[in-house]
Formats: sequence, structure tokens, C-alpha cells
Amino acid sequence: MSEKMICTMDYASLVELFVRAGLEIRPEDSAPEGLLTCFELLDEETGGRIGAAGLVYDKGAYILRCVAVEERYWGKGYGKRLVRAVMDEAEKRRADRIWLTAKVPGFYRKFGFTVVPMEDAPFETKCITCLQYHNGCDSEVMVYYYKTKR
Repeated sequence: MSEKMICTMDYASLVELFVRAGLEIRPEDSAPEGLLTCFELLDEETGGRIGAAGLVYDKGAYILRCVAVEERYWGKGYGKRLVRAVMDEAEKRRADRIWLTAKVPGFYRKFGFTVVPMEDAPFETKCITCLQYHNGCDSEVMVYYYKTKR
């Protein structure tokens, strides 16, 4: 199978995938404040969606948002490709760091993200008030620092 990565601002078309993936998004939610772009990974042969992720700039911070891969494609490296695409885009935009809230922190550690206290995040996280927090979900705020000098 061959795939292609595209950039899109059509966040609304990706919401169903994000909801199915268990992200804390409701179908009626609008696009995140400060959305810069979304990356969508497509099967070139069928045109079907493999996964998607977004990059947000809010309150002076770049934020990796909404990484999701269709379940039938899990374990094939597509999540890594999406995360890398978002990280590369943030770096092109001269980010010195990129933030995220991770449901699976171990996945993001492979990229060099480190856990920080939730109160250090430059954005408001709703994890602490979520009924799933520490009840099946152990989300963490994480940050990655780019090593290049600006």
C-alpha cells in the first residue's frame, strides 16, 4: 500500500476519526483555537483515510493536537509519521518547543518528549476534571525542545 500525506484546514472532516479514536472531542466542537494545519495520511489507492493530526499555535505555544490512526492501521508506523510531520512543521515555523497532552506518554517519549507538571503547560488542560483521568486514562502534559539555535 502506498500512502500520501496532505495538509488540510478541513478539521471538521477529521472530527469523526478523532472521536472514534477516543480523543476528548465532541462532534459539535469547533476547530481548536489557533489551528495552523492538519496532516491527513491517505491510502493512495483507495483514497481512504489512515490517520490525522493537527498543529495549533495558541498563547505563544505550538501544540500537537489530535493524533489518531484508524484502528485497522495500528502498529504500522502511521502514528509516528503523523507525529513527525507535525513536529517538522512546527520546526519549519521556528518553534523552540512543542507541547502536547498524551494519553500514551510512552509513545511520545520515543520522539524525545518529556513529561512536565500540568500546571507548567502554556494551555489549559481539562484532564484533572475529566472523569476518566486516573480511571483508565493517565494523560500527561509533555514538551519537546528543538535543539537547533534560532
